[in-house]
Amino acid sequence: WAGRFVVGADGRVAIDCNDLGVEFVEASMDVSFKEIEVDDFELKPLFGKLCQRSEHPPSDIFGIPLLSIQVTQLLHGGMALGYAHSHAVADGHSMWHFMNSWAECGRGMPISVPPLHDRTLLKIGVASKDSAARFSFGFPEAIKSTEATASQQAERKPSGLAQRVFHFTADMIKKLKSLAAEEGKGDFTSYEVLCAHFWKHVTKARRLADKAGVCFGVLINFRRRLSDPLPPSYFGNAISMVAAFTTAGQLCSESFAASASRLREAIMKGSSEDRFWETLHFLELHDNLWADDIMAPLLKTVPMNVASSFRFPVYDVDFGWGRPAAVLTARITGGEGEMVLLPGRAGEGNVDICLAVEADAMERLGNDNAFLNF
Repeated sequence: WAGRFVVGADGRVAIDCNDLGVEFVEASMDVSFKEIEVDDFELKPLFGKLCQRSEHPPSDIFGIPLLSIQVTQLLHGGMALGYAHSHAVADGHSMWHFMNSWAECGRGMPISVPPLHDRTLLKIGVASKDSAARFSFGFPEAIKSTEATASQQAERKPSGLAQRVFHFTADMIKKLKSLAAEEGKGDFTSYEVLCAHFWKHVTKARRLADKAGVCFGVLINFRRRLSDPLPPSYFGNAISMVAAFTTAGQLCSESFAASASRLREAIMKGSSEDRFWETLHFLELHDNLWADDIMAPLLKTVPMNVASSFRFPVYDVDFGWGRPAAVLTARITGGEGEMVLLPGRAGEGNVDICLAVEADAMERLGNDNAFLNF
């Protein structure tokens, strides 16, 4: 974290461990803890002031610290700890590994799981054109050939971004699983039913044209999916993205189990070890063509994507004064259509979902009886 990004002699971006340090800011705010926790810690614009930056901007990767920490003292007691980090350095698994290790140091304890910084564990050597050629993001031909989305999205007019936290209890998630299982398509995971539920109802709230292409992007942690699994202490990125595609009309009209199955199929296809290594070979050979080969077709759809995980140990971070009262995103940085999953404050099995969508769609979603009452 204390280094900086540089361009190496081979033209690749690397981390120079020059010990320039992280950004650490002490701040105060004329806001009480009660004002922050009102409405069950609903996302508020002031949350953005609890971090120096709510994301690590890719436009200035060489000029800013790789990690920024802000400690904010609140009126009448209480504090907030905000952070922003470069995803090029670490994924969510590694970031929460760091936060818990830092908290152990704060309690005067040795780090229970020292980080492993051996990036050669994912080194592929000489990139293979054959392996790279087998990589596919799964874009349907109808989406690849789409020239423009204006006609598909004719009913969609920007109304400003709205952000909100939805609290799903363990019982609600159990009910979603039961609803999906009624069609005999097997047992679904909590992750699959939550993503399918949000994808269907947000798409309905967006009021898209029936022919509009829609996709749902999922990040997969490959640490335990490799034949030679990475140790839990591996620090870095070990993730890949997959996506499910269809049209808005199809998604809204099909059964809940069918939508959950659509996501499951995409996740299963993208979770194989071969897919992971093919992705690395593709990235090695295509360099900055990633934007043309991957992002261009995605922009022909109305996307949703999920970030973070409700399995991250966010409430284990204890600097000596107890578990956090709440852990939330200061601002959803992935833009419109992103969901951020976090463990629920209420306890085991509950999930908090931070969502960003257009304001009018958010209003319709909140008024959708079937969204929270099922």
